[in-house]
Amino acid sequence: MSPRGRRSRPLRRIYWDASCLIALFNREPTTDAHVLAALEDTYGDMLDGKVVISTGDTAKVEVFAGSDERAFDELVACPYFDLLAVRTPVWELAKRLRKRCSEAVPKRSLKLGDALHLATAALNRVDEIWTTDPKLIRYFEDGLLPGVPPVRRPYVVQPKLPFPKK
Repeated sequence: MSPRGRRSRPLRRIYWDASCLIALFNREPTTDAHVLAALEDTYGDMLDGKVVISTGDTAKVEVFAGSDERAFDELVACPYFDLLAVRTPVWELAKRLRKRCSEAVPKRSLKLGDALHLATAALNRVDEIWTTDPKLIRYFEDGLLPGVPPVRRPYVVQPKLPFPKK
């Protein structure tokens, strides 16, 4: 059943910014092994229909330009992957997020691409945003990204142990 179908419990929706997609598909040597493992595990969970991974349609240009377009087409074909459109409301929210960061004390800089990912995720009500960019995580923790879902570093969800009931 697709993530848009009816389920007893909705699937967790995780937004991946370009840094996560680049780390997974390009096997970036600078990515920590445990972060790469978390991305691989979660990607496998998506293929198995256990989680929905979302990203903005800007990822096609940021990550999958040129020879990687086949990988992009295969990803988009998965029913548990959501490619989210970047439309006018996203641009407006991205503009407000960038302005808030530039007016912070001390002044912060939020790149347009990052702002678009954050705004796309927020307006599409994902559960959390994953990034390998520590700056974005800091901005979230510092309260500079109001209305944006939690911004986290990729992690592996630990299974629950079946303890006997008393």
